[in-house]
Amino acid sequence: MSKKNKKTAPAAAPGTTDTALSANAAPGVRQETKQQEVHAPDVSKKHFFIFWSIIILAVAAAWILDTILPGVSESVIERRLMVVLAAALAVLLFVYKE
Repeated sequence: MSKKNKKTAPAAAPGTTDTALSANAAPGVRQETKQQEVHAPDVSKKHFFIFWSIIILAVAAAWILDTILPGVSESVIERRLMVVLAAALAVLLFVYKE
């Protein structure tokens, strides 16, 4: 065997996520590594309904205000609705945060 092969540790097999080979460990000895568990927040159908209701109300308000206020630019209406939409979504996030 060459010197190069003696100094390198064998690579871990694919699909092994809970164990890893350490560079300082003897070949063939596995050491446990800590993994962080990813926990997705529980989201109910109520949250989705509220979120999409806010979006639909913003779109409907834009159409209604554009019809009612023909002299006002669409960009002004959109900016004001975006401020209201952002505030509503921020409140939604704070109310339902874990």
